[in-house]
Amino acid sequence: ENPIQTTRLWQRNGQLRRIQKTKMGSKLVSSPSLDPPTPSRDSFMVDEKSRDDAMLTPQFAPDDVEEEFNEDFVKFRKSLDIMETYVDPFLPEDILVPRHVAKWHGYPEQTNFRPQNYTNNRFTPVEKKTDFDALSPFRARQLAVEMARAQNAEWMRPEVHLARHAEIREPYEKCQTLVGTLRKGDVDPEIVQQMEPALKILGSCVDLLSTWQDEETGGIVLRFYYYGLMKNKHGMKAWTESLLQEECGMNVNNVVFETGFRRRDPAYEGGDYYYG
Repeated sequence: ENPIQTTRLWQRNGQLRRIQKTKMGSKLVSSPSLDPPTPSRDSFMVDEKSRDDAMLTPQFAPDDVEEEFNEDFVKFRKSLDIMETYVDPFLPEDILVPRHVAKWHGYPEQTNFRPQNYTNNRFTPVEKKTDFDALSPFRARQLAVEMARAQNAEWMRPEVHLARHAEIREPYEKCQTLVGTLRKGDVDPEIVQQMEPALKILGSCVDLLSTWQDEETGGIVLRFYYYGLMKNKHGMKAWTESLLQEECGMNVNNVVFETGFRRRDPAYEGGDYYYG
């Protein structure tokens, strides 16, 4: 049996559309192209800045004679002191619900934050804050960098500077470890010969410091002295590991790039050239 029983025609953009329905009266096909035009964002219809009544479905067709009568009737109803109400069976009897209310389109969309002082959400008390507005742009930036790197030893006196680095290096010097230093360790000639294609690609960017291979799994750990930019260190390390695995067919478990005391690029970011 054909489930399509009734149809309904309505006008949109000057064209008639046919909506197919089932016996129960439900819409057979639901498509954005068949749905009635409604505002895409109801909250826009509340804000006076973006309100556009043309987006709403008109109550009357253009040039309808009843539109003028309806406006007069609305004015008359608004002039009455008595508001027409009804009792909702799901609410207490003493609550009268207005029968004619304006349609709710949602809250206005927030397009910006309310203006606030730039010192809000700060942990520094107001009486201890630094007045950057009173400083020149150069001095303000210089002071901001010094405050941001307050825990870095290079901003301290030279003797404190050296003592701080000696404290950091103490565990490495005490245990004589290879990782974290630029000391050269054992290098297996067979591993060097196997990774020769990758060393030609890396060129003068790195120097091989040591090799280590697990006897049980055969996994290889390689240490390099890295001369490149610090901002590329992590990416170069990952790329070198993939290069050794794919191009040289090596079972590499880890690649370590040693940079000594260098923590950033002094030529680009300032700081001490030795302890940077």
